[in-house]
Amino acid sequence: MRAHCVAIAAIAIGLPSIARAELPLMERDQPVACAKDLDGHTWRIQCDHATKVCLYAADEELDALGKPVKPLERAKDCAFDPFDRAALAAAGYTFEPGRADVPWGWTRDDRGRAFQINFDLRKRVFFGVAYTPKKILENPLESTRTSIDFGLLVLNIKNDRTMHRLRFVEGGVHLEPFSAELVLAHYDLSHRFLDPLLRITTFFGEPARHDLTLDLGMWTEVGGLELHRTARGNAQLWKHATAEVTLDLWQSADLGSFARLRTGLALEGQRDEVTGYHSAIVQTSAFELDMVVDREGFHNLRFELAHELPRYFVEMGDTGKLAQRMKARLHYEAIVLAINDQPLSLKLAMGGEKRDDIPGLPNQWAFVMDAGLRFSLWAPPRARL
Repeated sequence: MRAHCVAIAAIAIGLPSIARAELPLMERDQPVACAKDLDGHTWRIQCDHATKVCLYAADEELDALGKPVKPLERAKDCAFDPFDRAALAAAGYTFEPGRADVPWGWTRDDRGRAFQINFDLRKRVFFGVAYTPKKILENPLESTRTSIDFGLLVLNIKNDRTMHRLRFVEGGVHLEPFSAELVLAHYDLSHRFLDPLLRITTFFGEPARHDLTLDLGMWTEVGGLELHRTARGNAQLWKHATAEVTLDLWQSADLGSFARLRTGLALEGQRDEVTGYHSAIVQTSAFELDMVVDREGFHNLRFELAHELPRYFVEMGDTGKLAQRMKARLHYEAIVLAINDQPLSLKLAMGGEKRDDIPGLPNQWAFVMDAGLRFSLWAPPRARL
């Protein structure tokens, strides 16, 4: 019925109707003309003068029966310029059905309804829930744990050859046993330098030049907080500020993905119900891999291997003045569907952690797995490469 109605409307303005399983989209950056049929309905027409093919599509969304019901969403304005179908046909132009234009990252179905198909999870607000079993080597039966995570704002901003990455109020809460972590503000940047640090020329065979670049950046966080329930009561770890230098070992063309080393210093303080508050200077170092695997942004992979050495100004019981934290984490996130063009993603993660900086927590390796869902309240299309 829908194809029949479209055919009648198309014939009314002198355009042939051609059945096609997937109709081509009109180009967003090319002009679109509008014309009315005998029933007063508006049709959009875009002609490619190189191929001599003109696409036409209804200027309204259609219902299940093929009847116009509402104006198109996210379509560019079209002009009612004089349209001479006979002259174009005489010049060798053919007319084929198509779909109205949409912005980059969007598409339309055969009824003209627009929906997003490209998402940037580096620009979003999100919250999620997960099942997070925690395995301790000495107590493998302890595995009942759920968690929630959240991010008030995740924002990547690219400026020429520099990528600025910001995150605000990001963290998570784990239940049974209870723990929580939060970072108020995070900022880091990657920069692509054009001038190499070293230029090496080899003379084996044809002379060849090999450049060694030094893509330095920075990594900072303020307002970090960890809450833990230990055998000695509740403990709080305040990560006041962290400043690190980064070295990008690899960067993608758009700077959205990278592999890097980072190292630096942090100032933190710890408080529990037995020893009170103690401050520390922390030496930090880490390796990070952050990748968007596909062009549409559906598959995201992240790996982190970190080592931290807090040095306290006074002794912390059995730990003394020097403690240690080690952790490794692999995180994969994939978009499975979208609700009102807001993506719902599946999160899978696994990692291990060993630390002796918090008295009352077991000084042993603990392994954690995550399986859950994240809902993003805002995730625009990724930039066109």
